[in-house]
Amino acid sequence: MRILNLFLFLTLSFATFGQTKNPFLKLKFDKVVFYDFEGIGEKGSQIVDNNGKSVQKVIKQVQLDTSTISKLNLKLGDRKSYGNVTASCFDPHCGFVYFLNGKPVAQILICIDCNRLRSDIDIPAKKQGKQGTGADAYYIADGLSKSMRKFINGLLLKHKFTHQIELGSSFDK
Repeated sequence: MRILNLFLFLTLSFATFGQTKNPFLKLKFDKVVFYDFEGIGEKGSQIVDNNGKSVQKVIKQVQLDTSTISKLNLKLGDRKSYGNVTASCFDPHCGFVYFLNGKPVAQILICIDCNRLRSDIDIPAKKQGKQGTGADAYYIADGLSKSMRKFINGLLLKHKFTHQIELGSSFDK
């Protein structure tokens, strides 16, 4: 029994290695939907409203399986998923919405063109490359890492979403 407990402890420790207070490991939700939508433009920074109704022109949506959700949650809170530079466009075409009882509890928008992810839940792991202090502080290395881009693109390809990472992207070299 002690060996089994040690094995479970080591497995959990390994799975959370690199995590910095990952908010997605404690988030209460019952499903996660991956959305493919047209550019946001002036519609704001949400995929769905507080009642779960789409505020974007959704092209496709896919409910993720538990295995994919587990991988996504670990990656979202892992410092190794960030640390790259970004561009300034932020015109997202995909994102994730976590739901509990039909109501959104978290939304993540992704612009693969500028290598940026925005979440309505603070992600401590993104905060890398701090510049300045106090109210003037900002982070210059909060872009997606190559491994996170590869993970996201794998989902985009798997579900045949319209906006995928193009070969030769400067963020993937």
